[in-house]
Amino acid sequence: MLLACGRFFLLTAVAWLFAFLQVSGQDRKLVSGDFQGMNFEQFVHAVESQTDYHFYYNISQFDSLSISISVKNKPLSFVLDQIFQHTEFHYGIDAQYNVFVVRRFKIETQLPADFFARKKNVADSAASFAVTNYSDDEKENERLKSSLENKLYTIGIRTNNLKGGNATVAGYVRDMKSGEAIIGAAIYIDNPPIGVVTDQYGYFSFTLPRGRHVLKITSVGMKDTKRQIMLYSDGKLNIELQEFIPSLKAVTVISEKTSNVRSLQMGVERLNIKTIKQVPVVFGEADVLRAVLTLPGVTSVGEASTGFNVRGGSADQNLILFNDATIYNPSHLFGFFSAFNPDVVKDVELYKSSIPERYGGRLASVLDVTTRDG
Repeated sequence: MLLACGRFFLLTAVAWLFAFLQVSGQDRKLVSGDFQGMNFEQFVHAVESQTDYHFYYNISQFDSLSISISVKNKPLSFVLDQIFQHTEFHYGIDAQYNVFVVRRFKIETQLPADFFARKKNVADSAASFAVTNYSDDEKENERLKSSLENKLYTIGIRTNNLKGGNATVAGYVRDMKSGEAIIGAAIYIDNPPIGVVTDQYGYFSFTLPRGRHVLKITSVGMKDTKRQIMLYSDGKLNIELQEFIPSLKAVTVISEKTSNVRSLQMGVERLNIKTIKQVPVVFGEADVLRAVLTLPGVTSVGEASTGFNVRGGSADQNLILFNDATIYNPSHLFGFFSAFNPDVVKDVELYKSSIPERYGGRLASVLDVTTRDG
């Protein structure tokens, strides 16, 4: 009799213990608390301290998320649905109570029931995971940009009656893809004209009148964007920018080095009659020898003479040819005028060095004047 009573009490105690553990385990899955005015990191710490859930997320993506909710004995999925409502955040919970929270992407923590029973092929695998391609879909980026620009951000503690005065807005500007700080980004409003530039850490802070404003953000190499804010009091606003790579039309690069090379022979200058007539002279008549004096390395013998010196040589060290005929006196009227008629001259060549052997030997230069054909 005593043995039977002992077994009954033992079974009763085990049943009560099992029921207590089951109820306690269920309580560890429910969330209760007042989470008013918390950021996401504070909310995660509060939930992890009272439940068996463990969160995995990127803290930099939740800087602008503010939580204002009060729950009592609610499942975590219900709480997260309320927090992430009308936002771009998604979450997934696996069987080990791990919570994965990301932005823009939907998370599937379980495979389809018949995943391993199917016959694998490329088309079937693609159909089994209907995941939107966010990386290279420009339309999705534009949709995300428009949603961020049209969203109204509440800064500070929201009140029914908006007080007058000013409030301070501070935050960081980062690259949306890499999360790196953007230096030198400009944040400003048009009315009143107030602006600020981010520092080396991507941080900005400036004071604005309380009320609704449109912040415009620009930076080199980034797409221009804007944020609509309702400023109640001092608060924080972090901004992420998308990289902007402009597409340019085809550019043809032409080298000017070869176009400047007129001849492979050094020390030779060539003038045509058109260039000679552009040189201003006395009495308006083109003078071949006066035009030659404008070339580099050529100087004049004197004011009242048409002779010339080439690279320090004297006037008699120059060979002057007119259609291969040697000219000994290239001037007339006491040296005031040249002996060459500009109306019959075609072009002029002056050899200052590397004189060809067909001209013979002259120390200074060779001036070869050629007339027009016919």
